[in-house]
Amino acid sequence: MKNLIFVMLIVLSFVKAYSQTNGQGTNLVGQSYVTKVSVLVKVYDPIKKEVKDLSFMLNDDIKFYIYDIADNGYIISIWDFKADTAKLNFYKSLDGKKVGDNLNAQSDEYYKMSKAQLGIENSNTDILSKFKDLAYVDLWANNTQFFISLKDFNNKCEFIYPHKRGFTWGFLTLPIKARFGNKKAPFAFEEKINFGISAGIKWQHVNTVYSASNLLGGISAGAVKLDKDNSASAISLSAGYMYQYDKFQIGVFTGLDFIDKSKGADWGYQGKPWLGFAIGFSLFGESKTSASNDQTQ
Repeated sequence: MKNLIFVMLIVLSFVKAYSQTNGQGTNLVGQSYVTKVSVLVKVYDPIKKEVKDLSFMLNDDIKFYIYDIADNGYIISIWDFKADTAKLNFYKSLDGKKVGDNLNAQSDEYYKMSKAQLGIENSNTDILSKFKDLAYVDLWANNTQFFISLKDFNNKCEFIYPHKRGFTWGFLTLPIKARFGNKKAPFAFEEKINFGISAGIKWQHVNTVYSASNLLGGISAGAVKLDKDNSASAISLSAGYMYQYDKFQIGVFTGLDFIDKSKGADWGYQGKPWLGFAIGFSLFGESKTSASNDQTQ
């Protein structure tokens, strides 16, 4: 047990030689952010490339990405809002159709609230005239661009990691293996750091701190003990799950080990399944990803 604790402490202080970089970088275009409180934005006309005098509110916890850099601020695009029947019916009512509640209703549902309720001055612009009396940006604004001032961006928004799903590969460190007992060998813990190449699918979670789930399969080469005095080279095949939060990682894996039997060695764990545990920092050092985004509120 002392040896097991010692190995775990080593893993927790493992040098970050293979760690991946999750910083947001210096180029803000394409990066995602979220509002911490309500923020006033203006409509941007991408055809005329000008900011219109038509203001709306972004509610708190609204996610967006930076589309371009402008004078004293940024052009942003809101993550797609999910549709529901109540919202769709309400927006139809703005065309004069008798469905849902009308705009004059003093509703607490923010997507129905008017500028008059919040004391926001209206404008006479024709852009988005159907929604010009609404106070908050919502489903109707999908694929619309807005301008946010540099001051509000710096004070009222924070960086987030967006949805990402795609291929990933790198080097995996598996420090602990539990080998199941059988007719030829007893149950045993193997406290040895194993290095290997792994690849699989990564799901990056929406968060202000980097977090991701990984389904990985891999292969590694190493040495295993046959008895007190002898060891042999082995090939190890593995598959499992690893979760990462910032630089901390935890995972569980299973696999099979095989030694070269041509030399007459008899190993009780040949081709038998094992259970591996990984907990620490930078156990899986990602080297490359090819991911797709799915950005919705």
